[in-house]
Amino acid sequence: MDDIKPLGYLLGLPFRVFINQVAVEFRNREIELTFEQFVMLRLIHEDENIIQQDIANRLQKDKSIIVRQMNDLFEQNLVVSQTNRDDKRKKNLALTPEGIEKMNRLSDLVLDVSKKLLADVEKNDYQAFLRVLNKIQENGNLADESENL
Repeated sequence: MDDIKPLGYLLGLPFRVFINQVAVEFRNREIELTFEQFVMLRLIHEDENIIQQDIANRLQKDKSIIVRQMNDLFEQNLVVSQTNRDDKRKKNLALTPEGIEKMNRLSDLVLDVSKKLLADVEKNDYQAFLRVLNKIQENGNLADESENL
């Protein structure tokens, strides 16, 4: 493929469009969260043993940035920290009932934005898009593994 453009550019522009659309929907509904905080809620919901350092690692962000954003989630009573049963030094994160309810509503909203942006994309094009994204991730994981050899 001689006409390859940088992936960061090709993936970045549509991602920014998506994030901007989500931000507009959040503002229209007076939701005081960023998309990144929504992602944090989702990570916490999916992993009952997650700690702040895990979130920083998964989002590839400095822990101090995560701490500031998590403080907002604590203040909004969406997240609580709980002592880990196996390691008393660790504080697992969990969603409050209010956090679960908000995360579910936001998940629906984010899915609606996704559907809106994909409205005129043919099913076979979408499936090809998913295959390409998976292949990119697979190739990236292979590169990560070779660095550890």
